[in-house]
Amino acid sequence: MNKLAFTFSFFLFIFFSPKLFANATQAMDAYLDQDYQKAFELYEQTASLGHAKSQFNLGVQYLRGQGTKVNNVMSYAYFSVAIDNGFMMAKQARKSVIKRLSDIELKKAQSKAVELIGLYGQHGSNNINTALINNHSYNPPPKRSKNPEVEYPSSLARDGVPGFASYIFDIDRNGVPRDLVLLSTYPEKEFGESVAEKLEKSRYQIIKIAGSLRTFSNAQFSGVFKSGDLSGKILKSITAKKKRLYGKARSGDIEAQAELSNLLELMNDLPDFVIALPESEVESSQEPINAFLPKTAQPVFKYNSEIKTDFFNFNYLVWLNKSGEVVRHQEFKHVNIPNELKVNAEKTLKKWDLEFSQPKKLSDEQGPYLAEFFYNNNKRNKEFSNYINRAHVSLKAIVNQSKYEIASYWRKESAKGGHEQSLFLLGANCNMRLLTIAADSGYIPAQVQAAKCIMRSQNAPNIDIDKAKYWLISASQAEYLAAKRILAGFYAKHSNNKTELEQAIVLAEQVADELDDPRAYEYMAAAYAKLGKFEEAVDHQETAVKKAWKDDFYMAPFELNLANFKSNEIATW
Repeated sequence: MNKLAFTFSFFLFIFFSPKLFANATQAMDAYLDQDYQKAFELYEQTASLGHAKSQFNLGVQYLRGQGTKVNNVMSYAYFSVAIDNGFMMAKQARKSVIKRLSDIELKKAQSKAVELIGLYGQHGSNNINTALINNHSYNPPPKRSKNPEVEYPSSLARDGVPGFASYIFDIDRNGVPRDLVLLSTYPEKEFGESVAEKLEKSRYQIIKIAGSLRTFSNAQFSGVFKSGDLSGKILKSITAKKKRLYGKARSGDIEAQAELSNLLELMNDLPDFVIALPESEVESSQEPINAFLPKTAQPVFKYNSEIKTDFFNFNYLVWLNKSGEVVRHQEFKHVNIPNELKVNAEKTLKKWDLEFSQPKKLSDEQGPYLAEFFYNNNKRNKEFSNYINRAHVSLKAIVNQSKYEIASYWRKESAKGGHEQSLFLLGANCNMRLLTIAADSGYIPAQVQAAKCIMRSQNAPNIDIDKAKYWLISASQAEYLAAKRILAGFYAKHSNNKTELEQAIVLAEQVADELDDPRAYEYMAAAYAKLGKFEEAVDHQETAVKKAWKDDFYMAPFELNLANFKSNEIATW
C-alpha cells in the first residue's frame, strides 16, 4: 500500500480500533506462564461466549485471587454459570466456596449467579447458542442451469483419502458465481481447489422479481469426496486420528475441537432425514423412519414489521400417528421466539398429513421427530432475492449419540472458546454477533465478510460503517485482494473526499494488476470521474466493459457508466 493509503489507514486505526478478541487457548497459556492478570482478562472474553471451562477458570481465579482480588461471591457466580453450561466439575468447587460465605454473602452470590446465567448461561443472551437462533440458516440458491461434475483430486482418490470442502459466494444477475470464499477444506487443500473449479464452471438460473434481475447473496455449496468402501488402512488412520483429537478436545484444546468437528462431519453416515442428539436432551428408542414433507406442509409467512429481528430458528419435538398427523408436540430449546412465529409454526403442525417411507414398520405413535422451523423476516430490497424464502420447516427422525460424537457440538465448543474459523463458519451468512468476534480476532475472511454484510445492509449506522472500513483496511494491509476491491468500491460509490477517492484508485489498480477484475477498472473510472478527470474515467471504463463482457458479467451497469463518463457525469449505482 502506498504512502497515501497508509497515512489514511493510520488515522482510521487511531480513531477506530476495537479490542482484539482472544481465545481460550491463549488464556490457558497465559495462566500456565503465571501471567494471571492476562489470563483473567482473556478468560473474561471467552466466558462471555458461553465457554464453560473459561467460566470455571474465572471462578478459580476469583477464589485464589489470581489476576484479581479474592472475591468469593464472584467465584460462586462463575462456578454456577459453568454448571449451567454443563461443566459439572464446578459443582464440587462451588461447595467449597459456599463454606466461605456468610448467609448474606450467599444470597448476594446467588443473585449474581442468576445475573450471569441470564447473560452467559446455556440460554443466556450473550451465549453463542442464543446467537445461532438468529442465523440465516435456510438460504437455498437458485437451481443450476449448468452443473459440471466435481472431480475427486487424483492423488487423493488413488489413495482413497476422504474429504470435503465448502464455499460461500454470490450469484450475479447473469447466474454466475462470484467472489468465492473458502469456508473449509478438510483434510487437504486439494479438495477446496476441486470444488472451486466446479463452482467457477457452474451457472445458476437467473432470478427476476417485479421486472428486475436480482443478485443472490451468500449461497453455500459443499462437496464431499468419499469412496464407497474405505480401505482398512484409511479406516485405521482415521480411527487413530479421532482418538488423538478426542483426548485433546476433551481437555479443552479448541484447535482439536474444530478438527474433530471436521472429522466427525466427514465420517457421518446418517441419512439426511436423521439427526443425532444426546439421550440427555431427547430419548429416542424407535427405528428412524423417514416422514415425507410435501410442499403443502410448509409454513406460510409474510414480512411482519412489528418483529424487529430478521431471522429465527426454533424447534419442536413432534409425535406422529400412522396417518402422519401430529398427535402431540412440545417446544425444544426455545429462546426469545416471538409469539406470532410460534403460533404460525403450531398451526402448520396441525395441518400435517404426512406419508412414511416404511408404513408397515410403524407403531401407533411414531417419534419423537425434530421439526426445525426457520423464519425470514428480512425486508424486501431491490438488489437481492434472498428475502423470497420466507419460511421453511424440515422434519428429522432422531437417533441417540453421545454429544462427544456429534460434529455440531464440537464446532460450537470451539467457537465458544474463540476459535476464529469456527466462529466464521457458524456466522458466515451475516450473523454479525459471530462475525464481529472473528473479525476482531483478526481473522481476515471474517473481516471481509463482516464488512460486506454491513455495507449491504439498509441504513447501516455510521459506527458500523466505520467498523467495516477498519476491517477492510486491516485485511488490505495483509494484501487480501477482495478487501482492496470492496474498499475501493465503497470509496468510489459513497465518498466525495479527495483522499479517499485517490485511495480508491490505488487499491483498485492493485486489484486490476493481479486479477484483471472488471469491477476494479470500473471503481478506478468512478473515482476519476468524481475527481473531474473524465478522460481517464472513460479509458478505464472502456477496459471495464471489455473485461466484463469476457468474464460474463451482467453488462447493463458497465455500459450505463461508460455513457455517464462520456457525458461528463459521475457513475450510477
